[in-house]
Amino acid sequence: MSRRALTLATATAVLAVAGCGGGGDKPSRLSWSGKPQVFRSRTLRHDRIVMAHVRNTSNKTLYLLASKLVVRDADGRRLNGSAAFTNSYAHGLFGAYQQPDPVPPAELLRLGKAVYIPPGASVPFYAAWRLGPHTREPVSIDYGSGSLKVPSENARPTAS
Repeated sequence: MSRRALTLATATAVLAVAGCGGGGDKPSRLSWSGKPQVFRSRTLRHDRIVMAHVRNTSNKTLYLLASKLVVRDADGRRLNGSAAFTNSYAHGLFGAYQQPDPVPPAELLRLGKAVYIPPGASVPFYAAWRLGPHTREPVSIDYGSGSLKVPSENARPTAS
């Protein structure tokens, strides 16, 4: 099997295991580990960042793709945002116009764009989003089989 075919087969299998569908009736399998810290910029008043650790409270290893996470407002509307399972910066191996398709799973894991979380384990996490003109807080982060509610009352301004 060629390397490209193997990468594609691995990515396809990982997506199948991930179960990235969404439903409000499924029990949540992630929880905040400690209190999440929510920040807003003094100069970008509609932007928010949450930083925390998330814990797998299920009895199965979870595989999550950051690109599949959706930040939603209190009315369930999708907000512009991004997320990763990291608390530091890592530079990608490929240039902006040289991204392989698909990106190798090892590269996704290295950059925090994908993560395996064993039962009971916690990993670093951040999400950033922009509030719209009709956005109602609190927001939640939908990860497919559940969601995490982001507390809005502790959004502290940061120095900019």
